[in-house]
Amino acid sequence: ILNIYKEIIEDYLAIPVIEGYKSDKEKFVGAEYTLTLEAMMPDGRALQMGTSHNLGQNFSKVFDIKYLDKSNREVYAWQASWGISWRLIGAMIMVHGDDKGLIIPPKIAPIQAVIIPIYYKKKDKDIVLEKARKVRDMLGVRVEVDDREEYTPGYKFNDWELKGVPLRIEIGPRDVRDGKVVIARRDNRQKYEVRDEDIEAKVDELINDIQSNLYNNAKRFLEESIHSTNNYQEMRRLLTKGFVKATWCGKEECENKIKDETGADIRVIPFDADTDNNCIYCNEKGRYIAYFAKAY
Repeated sequence: ILNIYKEIIEDYLAIPVIEGYKSDKEKFVGAEYTLTLEAMMPDGRALQMGTSHNLGQNFSKVFDIKYLDKSNREVYAWQASWGISWRLIGAMIMVHGDDKGLIIPPKIAPIQAVIIPIYYKKKDKDIVLEKARKVRDMLGVRVEVDDREEYTPGYKFNDWELKGVPLRIEIGPRDVRDGKVVIARRDNRQKYEVRDEDIEAKVDELINDIQSNLYNNAKRFLEESIHSTNNYQEMRRLLTKGFVKATWCGKEECENKIKDETGADIRVIPFDADTDNNCIYCNEKGRYIAYFAKAY
């Protein structure tokens, strides 16, 4: 389940995550263990993106949930619990958005491209709209023509930028005469003049490139937000900048002290988290590498 969530979050929402265990203090109450996916938001706070809990037989014994095994004996069920929620939408907005509004990854964008007809004279209206609809019909992506007459092209540009549509295709009278269109990306604002015969291929190329670019930018930010230290005072300073990767002895007492003194908790213990270093708090022999951060 955790791998399914990771695919959704990374491949579709374009948000990189760190995967691993929760500490016993942070795991789901009553679970044998909890697995988690953690992401870093632009303000330096961590966000739990999805969890999967192994409940063992703890809940089935309390609620008397049994099944018949191969020997026809009644046995308490082993259970799991998992979930993702609308917080993923909030994460997507925070990770990719900018001062102009949303930036939605193309794979999940309800509208992947919007076509803006541009004309100021009535005589140009029909030819521009005709080409806009032809372009719409040739594309293999989710596309709309914004033919609203009560708004100017400039208003429409801002409106669709606010909504985060990945691509904007501009078509004016000169573009009709010259056999081209202008395509603008939402993620980096780059514009391209594209010949009519190349529109479909270029749109497909840009859709894929925007998806990759959003993920790569977020991945770079995540990597730059991970800081390693074995010095507690330095850890306290670094916690304003994202994750702090440090050694932990495994004692809840140290975990609680760090939380009380810094406001940060253990967000995730990676699956390959063994270490020979000493605990960052008590300086006794460490057991785990843990990612500490302040969180929502």
